[in-house]
Amino acid sequence: MRTFIAIDIPEAIKKAIADLQSELKRIGADAGWTNLKGIHLTLKFLGEIDEALLPEIANCCRAAVADAELFTLTLDGTGVFPNFRNPRVLWAGLKEETGRLQALQRRIEDELAVIGFKPEDKPFNPHLTVCRLKSLKKSRELIARAEMYDLPAISFEVRDIRVFKSELSPAGAKYTELMKEEITEQAKSYKNAAGLSLRLLSYFFFFRTG
Repeated sequence: MRTFIAIDIPEAIKKAIADLQSELKRIGADAGWTNLKGIHLTLKFLGEIDEALLPEIANCCRAAVADAELFTLTLDGTGVFPNFRNPRVLWAGLKEETGRLQALQRRIEDELAVIGFKPEDKPFNPHLTVCRLKSLKKSRELIARAEMYDLPAISFEVRDIRVFKSELSPAGAKYTELMKEEITEQAKSYKNAAGLSLRLLSYFFFFRTG
């Protein structure tokens, strides 16, 4: 079973990227365009796994979000991988200014490493793939148009992470959601309340013995 952990993307952002794709397709570059029905922000690609491992992966996801806080992602311009001289992927960026996304992704890596998944050695760069370039034909024109395009800065709040199954076929990839772990601040509130209770008990015993 081919699986990955990701953040689901709202329809407003899918629509914005679809509009960008429509504009760029006019150039006639040699590109394969992302099917936006299944677009997502990948946090960790797990690859082929045994289905029996899913409960452990669920535990890892649950642990990763236990101390996480809600955060907002904003659509933010375009770029390419690996570089402008030899572009292979054109992407739309997602910006998060508090560091909470990066912290969550690192926590996912750390939790999964415990059960045998190798951590990524490349820095995490949050993005959505717009297209994959099959050759350099009109690639410069494509990239230049993408850089000039006024991509709207749409924002959305991230409230959960999800595990998906990916099934490849000649018609394209099919994605099935296997599980979801919500990001709540209940655990944080509980810890704060517990800390307050301990401080009150300390004051109580101090004044009783003072």
